[in-house]
Amino acid sequence: MTSKIPARSEIPESDTWDLSQLFQTEVAYREAFAQLRDLYPKIAEYRTRLGEAVKTLFACLEFDKVLNQIAERLGHYASLKNAEDSSNNDSLSRQAELTSLLTKVREVSSFINPEIQQIPEEIFLRFLDDPILTPWKITLIKIRRYKPHTLSEQEERLLTLGDPVIRGHSDIFSQLTNVDMKFGSLNVEGRDLVLSQSSYFSFLNNRDRDLRRQAFHQFYAEFDDHKYSLASALSSSVRADVFSAKVRNYPSAREASLFHDNIPVAVYDNLIATVRKNLPVLHEYYELRREILKLDEIHQYDTFVPMVPVVRTKVTFDEAIELILKALKPLGAEYLLTLGNGLRSRWVDR
Repeated sequence: MTSKIPARSEIPESDTWDLSQLFQTEVAYREAFAQLRDLYPKIAEYRTRLGEAVKTLFACLEFDKVLNQIAERLGHYASLKNAEDSSNNDSLSRQAELTSLLTKVREVSSFINPEIQQIPEEIFLRFLDDPILTPWKITLIKIRRYKPHTLSEQEERLLTLGDPVIRGHSDIFSQLTNVDMKFGSLNVEGRDLVLSQSSYFSFLNNRDRDLRRQAFHQFYAEFDDHKYSLASALSSSVRADVFSAKVRNYPSAREASLFHDNIPVAVYDNLIATVRKNLPVLHEYYELRREILKLDEIHQYDTFVPMVPVVRTKVTFDEAIELILKALKPLGAEYLLTLGNGLRSRWVDR
C-alpha cells in the first residue's frame, strides 16, 4: 500500500477552506481587482493637502482605508489560492499580477505618511482634538512616531517601487521549499508514507527510534542538497534588512525590527541573556529525557516523542477546535461564537 500527498481535487470539499467567503467566483475577484485598479489613482487628489484642514485629512484616511480593505481581500484570496498549489500557473500568475498592482497602489499613496509627519506640531495637535479623527487618533500618533525613519515623498516612492525586488528572496525561498524540494517516503509497517514539511513532525513523534532517525536525516538531506541556494536566499534577506535599516536611519537592523512593536533593545538583550543563563535547566531536561527513553545518547530527533508511552498524541480536528475554544473562553462568548463558527464552516484547511 502506497500513501501519497493527495492532489487538491482528491481532497473532500468539507476538509478545504471556503474562499467563496472572500469572493464567490473568480469573476468576482476580477471585478474587485478592476475596482482597485480604477480607484487607487484618485488618492493622488489629496497630495500636498493633508495639513490644510482636518476634514481633508480625514477624507484621505478614509479613502485609503477603502483601498486597503479591497487590497486585503484580494491579497488573502490570491495568497490562499497560491497556497493550495504553489506550482499552479494560474495561481502564480494571479499572485504576480496582484503584486504589481499593489506596488502601484503603494507608490501613489506613498505621500501620506511623509505629509502627516510634516504637519506642524501645533496644527497636528489641534487636528487630534477634533472628534472627527477619534477613530484615527492612535494610527496618527503611530505615524508621527516613525518621523525620524521616514524619507521624503520621492524617496519613499522609490523604496516602494524597489520593494518587490529587494524582498524577492522570500518568494524564492517559498517556491524552493514548498514546490521544488522533494523529501521522498518512509516505510511504516509495510506502508510507504510520504515525508513532507507537513508530515515531518508526525514521524518525529513515532516511538520507533529508527524511523525517527531516518525521517530526520532524510528530511535534512534535501535541505543539504540545496544549501547553497538556501544560503544565498538567507544572505539576500540579511542584506535587505541591513539596507532598509540604513536608508531609514536606524542604528541597526535589529533596532529597526524592534521599532515597530516599540520594544527597547534592552528588553531583547535581556531575553537572550536570560535564555543563555538558564541553558543548564534545558540540558537537565534533555538528560532526563535521555534516561526515561533509555537512550545511550540523545539527538534532535529524540526531542519530540512523548516520554510517557501512554500519553495520547493524536488529536482529531474537531477535538482540537474544542480545546482551542476552551483555552480562549476568557475572551468572551461573542469571540468564541465567531471563532467556533468559522473553524466549523471551512475558514481553514483541515
